Amino acid sequence: EASVQMGIVGSISHPQIDYKAVNYSDEPWTNEPWQAISYVSCHDNHTLYDKLRISRKDAGEDEIIKMHKLANAIVMTSQGTAFMHAGTEMMRTKKGFHNSYNLPDSINQIDWNRKVIYSDVVDYYKNLIRLRKMHPAFRMTSAEEVINKLEFKKVEQGLIAYQISDHANRDTWKHVYVIYNARTEPISYDLQGTWQLAVQGNDFYFDKAVPVSGRVEVPPVSMLVAFQH
Repeated sequence: EASVQMGIVGSISHPQIDYKAVNYSDEPWTNEPWQAISYVSCHDNHTLYDKLRISRKDAGEDEIIKMHKLANAIVMTSQGTAFMHAGTEMMRTKKGFHNSYNLPDSINQIDWNRKVIYSDVVDYYKNLIRLRKMHPAFRMTSAEEVINKLEFKKVEQGLIAYQISDHANRDTWKHVYVIYNARTEPISYDLQGTWQLAVQGNDFYFDKAVPVSGRVEVPPVSMLVAFQH
């Protein structure tokens, strides 16, 4: 959780993060959030799909898809510069190979048939990109603003929740609430006050008002985003 938190704030120094618990760095390493490149897969090493297949041999295809979506949902709602591996939106695979610089096209090529097979994942990623583009609160430009306006509300095993406040980076949303549920069961989460749903599991509400107050359900292995004007 601490490692994910560090990525959420763009690797700056944030008072709520225990940097000694981060698995890849004992201290923050950026002065401003935009200096961090956030990603979960790139051209080197395994694709995200292959990494999940290898590390979670017990998981079925539906579980892999949920984990895949949540991984990049976190990237696309984190501070810093978001980076997405070409083809990841269609569950790109290199057939389990990781260091593929000397391997043929049969391994390295993008299989466009997967865009049809995983069309729901492609649509989910399109919506993630649209959400990030529409809301500058997810890409604040200074560490000072991130420290002042991003507050972690709950961090437990398999659960991270935080709020971005006060029209961060001149966003039209006054407050934004983000919940990542990595658990395999749904979470009933207590939201104080009345909010509007923006994302709940696979559903994005760009053009529809969906008010929620009190407890809200976060589906297993998924993200929820709510906002107030």
